[in-house]
Amino acid sequence: MAIAAKDIMLKGTNLHVNDRGAALVKKLSSRYRAWPVVNDDCHVVGIIVEESILGALRDTKALFRCTAGQLMTCGHRGHDHACENPVMVSPDTPMDQVLQTMRREHLSVVPVVRDRVLVGVINRGDLKR
Repeated sequence: MAIAAKDIMLKGTNLHVNDRGAALVKKLSSRYRAWPVVNDDCHVVGIIVEESILGALRDTKALFRCTAGQLMTCGHRGHDHACENPVMVSPDTPMDQVLQTMRREHLSVVPVVRDRVLVGVINRGDLKR
């Protein structure tokens, strides 16, 4: 039987669209280089990637004043804004397709969703272990 996203995903790893300040910085300072961003219904609305944080610092924005919603992107390579369709996979997506998506979009984290509700994440660093 082929391994699917649900077999290796991590649960409970996300940022809320309104997270800011110390809570935001703490999560962004962890071992993960990207985080899915969810709304009040736990629907994935974007992804914060390391480049978003570096961009905020480069633009001299006060990182403590920014919300996750202000820093997120849709995760697609070359897109630096929020979008209607962030990069996501379903729990049943085969791992070879998950890896292709991560490589194609240059993501270190991909959200795993069921009906757009976040159920977990797959982190490239965890795949190496």
